[in-house]
Amino acid sequence: MTAPLVRTDELAHTYGSGLTAVVAVHGVSCVIGAETRAVVTGRAGAGKTTLLHLLAGMKKPTAGTIDWPAFEPSPPGPDLIGLVLQDGGLLRDLDVRLNVALPLVLAGRTGTAVRDAVDGALELVGLTGFAKKAPRDLTGEQIRLAILARALAPAPKLILADDPAGWLDRPAAERLLGRLVRAADGLAAGLLVATAEQAPAELFGERWAMVDGKLVRDR
Repeated sequence: MTAPLVRTDELAHTYGSGLTAVVAVHGVSCVIGAETRAVVTGRAGAGKTTLLHLLAGMKKPTAGTIDWPAFEPSPPGPDLIGLVLQDGGLLRDLDVRLNVALPLVLAGRTGTAVRDAVDGALELVGLTGFAKKAPRDLTGEQIRLAILARALAPAPKLILADDPAGWLDRPAAERLLGRLVRAADGLAAGLLVATAEQAPAELFGERWAMVDGKLVRDR
């Protein structure tokens, strides 16, 4: 393995305190590198989303440690980690190109750098011909692909995807996950996908599961 992108040791996160405390993540130790292609499954409430937020630096652990050896600064900014959120909807008044460009513009990028990044991301997910479409004119699968393109546009080193196929039917979900893995390959980025559904075994080199906040390795 090359230098880890993110590394945890007995990582934990608890919501609340006392009798109302809820342990969402408990004792998770893992290493994710640029070559990682992993899927973590588990029922709703198992801790998958909280784990991804911890790995992205969006939440602070209440116990254990986490570090990002390959990033500077650490924790890394949002332009270095591509985070695909469950509720990461598109802005309906902007076309696909502008939706994908928005995080780059907010991060201070301008001009050709933004155009090239957006074009590259749309090509990675197969939406080059839909750049001027409004979200209302897209299919459910295309909406999810546009959300994915938005996360990929900054060319992140690490991609964390929370149920990226969402409510898609199985064939569409498998197509999207395949594109996601190929995009990670193209960017030489580490990839961790969280899902409540079973994912095609051939797409992922590692299969993990979250059970009551604990990470269990299937293989």
